[in-house]
Amino acid sequence: MKEEYYQTTLFDDIFTIDKQFQYIDKEIVVSLSDIIISKLKNYSLEKYIKDIETDGLENTWAYICEYVLSYGENKDFLTVRNFGEMYEIGLAIQDKKQKKENGQYYTPDDVAFVMSEWFDSLEGKKLCDVGCGTGKLILTYLDYIGKDRALKLLNEGKVYLYDIDTVALKICKTAILLKYGKELKDKIHDIAGDFLSSKIQLPQNCKVISNPPYAAIQQIGLYWNKTKVLSDSRELYSIFMEKIIKDSHSSVIITPYSFISGSKFYSLRTFMNQYNGEIYSFDNVPGNIFCGRKHGIFNTNTSNSVRAAITVVRKNNSDGFRLTPLIRFKSTERKDLLQCKTLESFLSPKRQKISSDKPMYYKCFKELQPLYDRIIEKAGDHILAELVSQNGEHVLSMPNTCRYFTSAVSGKMNRNGQITLHFDDEKKYNYVYCLINSSFAYWHWRLFDGGITYPISLLLKMPVIYNILSEEDHLYFKEIVNEMSSTANAFVVKKKNVGIQENIKYPRQYRDRINQRFLNILNLTVDNSTMDLIHSNMALKVSV
Repeated sequence: MKEEYYQTTLFDDIFTIDKQFQYIDKEIVVSLSDIIISKLKNYSLEKYIKDIETDGLENTWAYICEYVLSYGENKDFLTVRNFGEMYEIGLAIQDKKQKKENGQYYTPDDVAFVMSEWFDSLEGKKLCDVGCGTGKLILTYLDYIGKDRALKLLNEGKVYLYDIDTVALKICKTAILLKYGKELKDKIHDIAGDFLSSKIQLPQNCKVISNPPYAAIQQIGLYWNKTKVLSDSRELYSIFMEKIIKDSHSSVIITPYSFISGSKFYSLRTFMNQYNGEIYSFDNVPGNIFCGRKHGIFNTNTSNSVRAAITVVRKNNSDGFRLTPLIRFKSTERKDLLQCKTLESFLSPKRQKISSDKPMYYKCFKELQPLYDRIIEKAGDHILAELVSQNGEHVLSMPNTCRYFTSAVSGKMNRNGQITLHFDDEKKYNYVYCLINSSFAYWHWRLFDGGITYPISLLLKMPVIYNILSEEDHLYFKEIVNEMSSTANAFVVKKKNVGIQENIKYPRQYRDRINQRFLNILNLTVDNSTMDLIHSNMALKVSV
């Protein structure tokens, strides 16, 4: 989905090859000459690039699609498996002057397979791939269910493809016909146009699989439904989610994870209260879900990919959603992790519904759910903001970037990007010093964010149990703060990014001691290995 998406939607251009609409696509009709046939028989990446530069993307793919339907795949290059990457390369060549993101991450094979397995378990007699692109999701699903079931669905006209990109849509349909038979051409519903237009509707009793576009909305389409989700979020993926969930019987959708707790997605979350399902969220380090190569405008850097969530939605009741923690995994774990049963094992047993006093989903390890519940019970309405003052004499600072832990020191640090807190009471200062250097402040960030930085607004909303501390607890926190402060200089880490960037990493023993004190106060027993889940960089084995 390129940025032209939001430009064309203003005029609500709708094209279709499907007979259910009155609008007819001006499809390029080509005639294959002997010269073209000979070239395509021995096609290569070099020839493909030259054709894109000379004839353009649309014309080149018109010839390719006609050729493979007439003569089959060129096993060395022109194969269905290569079509997605070929098209991405073509887009990069065609748009090389713009150098803009197109708002779409192409679904890797293993992710498409997992989504297909969940998709198969959902209710709905008609299958829709919304934002199908060149067909990775629908092709993977048809492979997953086997040729006999796939042919039956296709022959019964139960497969629907939606995309605004007519070339990508043509490639998707061609790939299906090439694999399952050209005689199915009139049985596949391929709808090209702005899916967000009210003129494009999903069929009744359908289920949807989708990887919608990820980009901010620059212009609102003339025929879009002006919902609160649209006005609040101004993000394409969230209004795709809203329409898909509302108009389908069930769905499985991969999107950025920001809707889980981002303030501008509150209306989407409240809308989702009408449904139930599961939300699987993934960090982007050390491994990332969207690991494939990206060409030209898509950027070949794969280490800074989007943090994604796969949402499975059902309409059979409105019990709310079960969530996984923000899953952090190493690339070596990917094969074992990306299995439905494995991912389902991460789900918390608790279902969540959004309300004004609980406006965000939280991403909790099932092993730590009792601890989370106890903290909420004991804290009540008390939050960290109650303990700080505007100009108190006791000063505490922490880096606002935290990868595997949070840390706090007395005074200010020599770095850009830090949170500074003031306290007019030494007991409150000692408590928060220990809180930030424990696992609990870091866990709060992972529960409700887990992105690049720790927003001070989120930190100040952290539940606190200060009101239930005994004098013995206060004395303990004072002693450990004095001990840590006196040795802090020995644990300063300096990095030369933009100038000197100080951080501090205390020995683990301090974190474990503070954690244990908090657990004693909460009257809970949690072993260190369970607490280590919060900090681990592995999904299937704790590593700290």
